Amino acid sequence: MRIFTLMEDTACAPDFVCEHGLSFYIETENRRLLFDMGQTDLFLKNAEALGIDLSKVDTAFVSHGHYDHGGGLAAFLGVNNHAPVYVHTQAFEPHFSHKPEGIRDIGLDTALQTNPRLRRVSGVTQIDAKLTLFSDITGADCVPSGNRTLYERENGQYVPDRFTHEQSLLVREGEKAVLFTGCAHRGVLNICARAKKLLGRDPDVVVGGMHLFSPSSGKSEPDEKIRAVASRLAQTDSRYYTCHCTGPHAYDVLRGTLGERIAFLSAGSIVAI
Repeated sequence: MRIFTLMEDTACAPDFVCEHGLSFYIETENRRLLFDMGQTDLFLKNAEALGIDLSKVDTAFVSHGHYDHGGGLAAFLGVNNHAPVYVHTQAFEPHFSHKPEGIRDIGLDTALQTNPRLRRVSGVTQIDAKLTLFSDITGADCVPSGNRTLYERENGQYVPDRFTHEQSLLVREGEKAVLFTGCAHRGVLNICARAKKLLGRDPDVVVGGMHLFSPSSGKSEPDEKIRAVASRLAQTDSRYYTCHCTGPHAYDVLRGTLGERIAFLSAGSIVAI
């Protein structure tokens, strides 16, 4: 399995563009997958620079209903005419961020919600023997405090986002299983615990953001909380590749505990599993 970071907040070389967003292209022996699509169409430029033909993607996923993960959906639908796109049933509901200048809409483009290629799912969806999509997270261990600035709308009122629209993906190839977390708003520990129950063991690799940094407030989680997350991750059998909403400071703190078991991904990065 090879994982190409098509979009992230940083770039690994001048040949690649970056923006606040996330997108992964995943290549297995038999599948060509796209997990998230960044904020705009810029992920297409990085795909081209990496020699990736996104028209050959056979299945795509949007991890949750925020613009920095699904803003490039229209661009993907424009270059690929056949791949189904799996979204949570609540992904197109209104989502907001409380910024210093006020409440801002950070949801997906609702003009796309009736596109016939969308596959609306919830709970656990077994796409095939190798792909499992799940959103049924029940734990509340070390949930990011940055979630407090994020809202949904209920009966015309802004209420804290419960992130029931967030889904994660398990990809199996051979003896390996890789978990993709998107932003891990429900807490990376809780998502990894659910993946372990589905697999019967820890994933070999976990890839994605951990939401230990809040773009809305510009602050990282307290160091003691980051170290608590790192300590729990260190007790697993997984290796971690993180990025995006984890933030550089939190990454440094995580690496202080996890060492070589964690690495940071930037736009243009390629990982072989």
